[in-house]
Amino acid sequence: RDIDAAERTLLDAASRAQFDTQLADYRPPAVETPATSGDAAWIDRARAYLDADNPSAANYAAREALNQRASDDEAWFIRAHSSFMLGNWRDAEYEFAEAIRLKPNSAWYHYGLGEAYATQKKWRSALAEFEQATKIEPANPVYRTSIAQVYLANDKAGEAVRIMESVVKENPGNAVFGYYLAIALHDSMLDSLGKVRSGVPIRGGRYVIVSEQQVQLVQRTVTRVKAMNIDDADVRSLIGDMERMVQEATAVRWNLQGIGGWFAAFFFLGFLPFVIGVGGGGAGPALFGLFVGGGIAWGCVAARRRPAWRHMRVSVPLESQGI
Repeated sequence: RDIDAAERTLLDAASRAQFDTQLADYRPPAVETPATSGDAAWIDRARAYLDADNPSAANYAAREALNQRASDDEAWFIRAHSSFMLGNWRDAEYEFAEAIRLKPNSAWYHYGLGEAYATQKKWRSALAEFEQATKIEPANPVYRTSIAQVYLANDKAGEAVRIMESVVKENPGNAVFGYYLAIALHDSMLDSLGKVRSGVPIRGGRYVIVSEQQVQLVQRTVTRVKAMNIDDADVRSLIGDMERMVQEATAVRWNLQGIGGWFAAFFFLGFLPFVIGVGGGGAGPALFGLFVGGGIAWGCVAARRRPAWRHMRVSVPLESQGI
């Protein structure tokens, strides 16, 4: 809700101008801070405002600290963090970069800059910052999860699964990491399904099951995600979607399109010879009609009454059929 409100403000020129004026004129109310002076006092205030979820005041206090000591990396970071919270992405980019310039080995600063890039969908830059944070702190699962999120946003779910499998293995029982692994498993599974051509609506979606292998893959994914016991509405919804996909794909259905030829063959080659043979007392025509008619009926059932995924495979134009 807050993000939507911020977006409406930032995208409206008049609202943004008013907001900028208010921010420029803002003077934070007094808060209790340690009895220090100079930039240290402003840094203490900035921390307090940030902890109190007051990014406007934190931004102002951080700017005052920088006016007294421009080389304070923490002040730049607090200013960047508060700018990010206020939706000033470009300001945050510059301020995070300044914090990194002053303290290049801070994984947390690189992570913050990566988040600023990712929010603007600058994926290549975001990935570079998250990878740098991971190089500095290889054991930190948050940075690796952010890398996985970039891959998920760029249709590389397989890479995201690889990362999140290791993160979850090292942090068993963590619901947040489990959530992202579940999302990655789901998206990776979708990448292996049949893909409907553009403009062909199939149940409102793009992915369909068109092979027995795909049925088994979706079932395995459902079993794996369920076993993770993630109490999250989004994950439960994904599980429900996958289960419905399997049920729809395996449901036995008739395909009556073009079935008239089967009926004609049955009537002329099976039923009619059988009736003529029985009526005329000829065993040969009757047996011929019986066997041929039975074969045609069996063939029609085998060809026309199949699991839905078989009908989908032959009747729907696909970009690819997955595995």
